[in-house]
Amino acid sequence: MNSFFTLIYIVPNRFSDEKITVGILANLDGVPHFGLSDKRLSFALQNFTSQLKADVRKGFRYMDLDVNKIKRGEEALSLFDPPYSKKLLKELSRKKRGVIQYSDLFEVKETNQSNVSFERLFKKFIGEDYLQKKTKKKTPNFNARFKDYVSSKKFADFDYNYKLEANNFPFIYRDLTVDLCRKTNYFTVFYTIDFSKSIQTIQVKISRFRLIVQSLQQVSANEGLSSGRYYMVYESTSSQSKLALINSIKSEKNLGYKIIRMTEMKDKV
Repeated sequence: MNSFFTLIYIVPNRFSDEKITVGILANLDGVPHFGLSDKRLSFALQNFTSQLKADVRKGFRYMDLDVNKIKRGEEALSLFDPPYSKKLLKELSRKKRGVIQYSDLFEVKETNQSNVSFERLFKKFIGEDYLQKKTKKKTPNFNARFKDYVSSKKFADFDYNYKLEANNFPFIYRDLTVDLCRKTNYFTVFYTIDFSKSIQTIQVKISRFRLIVQSLQQVSANEGLSSGRYYMVYESTSSQSKLALINSIKSEKNLGYKIIRMTEMKDKV
């Protein structure tokens, strides 16, 4: 049985035989597919408790994730292996208190396989067009945006993730790194702080940077270098408490460093 599928039902009332078909789980020539009608599912779940609705939807999200993992080759095809598909589906039903049920496996006959697509199966049994979910593109995090920003020739003579070893620098008691460092007749340092993190995490990073600045200033004095240029780099934030922290840093005098936006970095090189 190279191609087969099962219909997914919701049982709205355990005291009756009523079942509402809400989706299809299929293996078509070794390729897994899962489709769900949100409209039918919402109708079938309308009389359930909020918690049970959430549990059912969560179960279907995990099923969708499993199918996509198999498609990407991250997992074997065990979920759709015919010898124990029925057993596995029964177990899934039991965990959802019998609210979710699955039909027997329907085989797609060899003579029909070339004409069968998941879209056609979905349309036939669910009565709706199958709409592929659009994958939302993840917004790169601050570290990724920073790495991309400093990949230009403007920063070619900087060391990325410059390491300060505790044994070689005063005031620091374990190895620390700065995002960008250039040593000429003075140090130029850029140190990122992601203000989307918690206040506690931000405070720790600020404290570390202050120790780094003090250490490099001392090294500069010992080696006869100029005092250096030190920049704490951030991106804008909508959090009022974090904006207040940024403004308080900007207003401090004699810090030994400046706080700047990432877009201002090229003006400081």
